[in-house]
Amino acid sequence: MSARPRTEHAIPDPDEWLIDRVESIVDEVEILSPVEFNEGRRYLPQSVSRFSGYIDYDLTPWWREIIDCFDVASPVREVAVMKGVQVAYTTALESIIFYIAGFLKTVACMFFTADKDLSTARVENNIIPMFQQSGMDIFQSSDSESAQKTGKNRNQLQWKGGGYMIPAGAGNADKMRSFSAPWILMDEVDAWQLTLKRGGNPIYLSKDRASAAWAVRKILMGSTPLIKGSSHIEREYDKGDKRMYYVRCLKCGFSQVLRWSGRNNEKGFEYGFKWDVDEEGKLKSETVRYHCQSCEHPHYEHDKPKLFCKENAEWIPTAVPLSPEFRSYHLPALYSPAGMQPWYKCVSAYLQGWDTTHNRMKDVDAFQLFYNNILGKPFEVYGGKISFVMVSAHRRSFYQRGNIPNNAIAQYCQSPVLMLTCTVDVHHNNLRAAIFGWTRGANSWLIDYYRIEDNSESGCENIDSPAWARLREIIEDAEYTADDGKIYNIGVTLVDAGFANATVTEFCASYQYGVFPILGRDSYTKTQKIQEFAPFSTQSGTLGYRLHVDYYKDRLAPVLRRDWSADDGIQRPYQFNAPMDATDSELKELTREYRKEKKNPNGTISHSWHRPHGADNELWDLIVYGSAAVDIVAYNVCIQHFQDEVIDWDRFWTICEEGQMFYRLTA
Repeated sequence: MSARPRTEHAIPDPDEWLIDRVESIVDEVEILSPVEFNEGRRYLPQSVSRFSGYIDYDLTPWWREIIDCFDVASPVREVAVMKGVQVAYTTALESIIFYIAGFLKTVACMFFTADKDLSTARVENNIIPMFQQSGMDIFQSSDSESAQKTGKNRNQLQWKGGGYMIPAGAGNADKMRSFSAPWILMDEVDAWQLTLKRGGNPIYLSKDRASAAWAVRKILMGSTPLIKGSSHIEREYDKGDKRMYYVRCLKCGFSQVLRWSGRNNEKGFEYGFKWDVDEEGKLKSETVRYHCQSCEHPHYEHDKPKLFCKENAEWIPTAVPLSPEFRSYHLPALYSPAGMQPWYKCVSAYLQGWDTTHNRMKDVDAFQLFYNNILGKPFEVYGGKISFVMVSAHRRSFYQRGNIPNNAIAQYCQSPVLMLTCTVDVHHNNLRAAIFGWTRGANSWLIDYYRIEDNSESGCENIDSPAWARLREIIEDAEYTADDGKIYNIGVTLVDAGFANATVTEFCASYQYGVFPILGRDSYTKTQKIQEFAPFSTQSGTLGYRLHVDYYKDRLAPVLRRDWSADDGIQRPYQFNAPMDATDSELKELTREYRKEKKNPNGTISHSWHRPHGADNELWDLIVYGSAAVDIVAYNVCIQHFQDEVIDWDRFWTICEEGQMFYRLTA
């Protein structure tokens, strides 16, 4: 037997050996930012975007910084975006979800919209197709043993890696205390309620879902703003560093924010947006341009890509945030990319609301849309009073006091009158009572207006006054037969208890239901919850309501400025209508108050409704109370009776139509 020859072996390097062993058992993880992960992976088909193909943020360069705030390596914890329309916000929000599910995989998030149905629709119509269109098979149920579970249902999305997303409505925020997630995405927050029925700001309640992971939270709040003073997104934007997108003039290089108009006093010229019109006064769309604030150089629609690109523009903070972890951004539609919201459309929106010939507002609703959708700013109605010319135009020639012209009303509103309310203003020597009819859409029709006098020494402060007896007759016995055969009695009555409180409370307490004392409130402290109305218990233990009167005045003032004629067709919601025989003095009561600037002790400026001393404004107060009465009835029907989370207005009006709660039919 011969011996096996001896083989010489080289001794391996221990460091190289260890590296090889580790590499054989560890996957390589590529570190990508949200923008980097989306580009080249997320596909936008023609059915969802006019810029089809893989997403490219060179088309919307302002989103790069905002989206990358949601990089796990970024120290930013909260982001508020106050925006105009057509700036690709929805695509940006979905890009964050794409990054969470496709790259991070293990992260849990909650996605809040105005209501649950809307959030579910967004999931089904936008978010799930986003992954399918991009060829990403990411959904997987946590119950991996069940073949029936796909990880996709109306209450939750689950994806590979263990992460998930819960879609929810803002009205559910106070009901979801058992849920938590480190990432919270809130969409179009200005469409949310000011406060929830159990109390509490829905923004704060939504943020609370991340409290268990507060140090690593990521929160997005975005919206087109609506009304100043009640805008959720403006309030959140003001907490941040108020970043604005500065672009450099393509001629002189001056860095500036796009502004609608302004004046360079040093050089004596007007800058901002300018345009030409033809011989008929119509806008020549191709002439719309933006003039530089420094050199007046004009920039046209075709200059947008160079003007907005990341090499020529940047986000610059303009304020000190409450926390260095909080960033806020203002993005008007003026920055909308070429092909989405052209500048000539911005000008068209402006011209619908503003009379350039007389330099004044011509349509407050259209001008609000311009302010909200184009400038991306909350709208505030202040300054000039509501004029008598405006309110007298609300007289309708086809009916008189005491009549309900349902045949005509049904032509111009979404329904005939569905309910009557009575609202009462109390004075020492008289009671003012207004009867309003309400249609679907909360359009109001003044049916009757009473001045019930008592000139005795004690006057209406005495519960035994004949004025109170007369009011009782109206509440209990008043009956109105419409021209379509419906017979109406008064459904609910609100009586102002700001004067003669004990007498009003005693009067209302004599009714088991349907007659309530009210107290107006025009402002709230920072620690108080802002609500349109809130119940309270009187000293006698009966139910009353506190009303946020400035909320209703802000809602009604644009309506009174709004012009309508029968040729315009169906009225818009909240439209006010008066009988042809309403007197000038009665309608002038709608014009007394106006928005007045007020300087607060902390130095901030606010606006509130002001009534000059001694001016009669009773009808104005009474229509405010009437609007609140409709909201209160809807609240009691939808939320108290049917236990809905929020008022479903379509359901409420359908109940009024079908249930005949407030009228009966003639035999």
